[in-house]
Amino acid sequence: MKRLVWIFTGLSVVILLLSINRLTSLTSSYLQPYEFLRWLDFNAMIPIPLASIILYYILLREIIDGSTFVKTKAYTILFLLFISGVYLFGASSGTHEVTNYLNTRFCERGALRSQICNIISYNDDEFSHVVYYVGFVLMNISLMVTEFNIPRERGMNKKDKMIVSANAIFIGFGIFANLAFEEIGVDLYFFGSMMFLALYLFSRRSWKISQYPALFYFSLSYSLGVLGTMGYKLFAYTIQ
Repeated sequence: MKRLVWIFTGLSVVILLLSINRLTSLTSSYLQPYEFLRWLDFNAMIPIPLASIILYYILLREIIDGSTFVKTKAYTILFLLFISGVYLFGASSGTHEVTNYLNTRFCERGALRSQICNIISYNDDEFSHVVYYVGFVLMNISLMVTEFNIPRERGMNKKDKMIVSANAIFIGFGIFANLAFEEIGVDLYFFGSMMFLALYLFSRRSWKISQYPALFYFSLSYSLGVLGTMGYKLFAYTIQ
């Protein structure tokens, strides 16, 4: 469980770095030559998503932990879904960060209407988001369904549960911060679908927290993020 706890903590650190990268001016300077990107875009395109993918893969390996389930056709399909998700996740990061930089710097976030700006804006705000979330969903499905089939023999103790819960709450607030203060788009639907899947699988295993730490982690984090966002949106609508 120590390795698993460190993985969840690592994911929280990634979210923290992502927030610092996005919400502060520390990474606003340009890269050379030609000011081809900002550090903000470079960090969000390579080191941050790469760290996320590495942690997701290590999490998958920890869930398997020598189980004979890896010899089944079901796991082969799940692992192919995971690989596909990794590819789409990476492809979307490259597409989004480059076009986001161009859109912000030269097209005034889509305000300038020209053929090139229309193309850049569509890749930035539409296409890359769909590809990103399809990749995100595939990786999550693979992880959750794999653990659904491989309960842990050594469950979490009280301290482990507290640390995993704290990391899940941190991720939940991160999701809320990114969704609640923007117009509802595909983001909420994708996160919502993962919330329902996590809760469904977790309920099928009688909510056994100790034996299914990843399902518990995803159920709590996605529920907090999605339900918190929906509650905030409903509150904001009623007071208008």
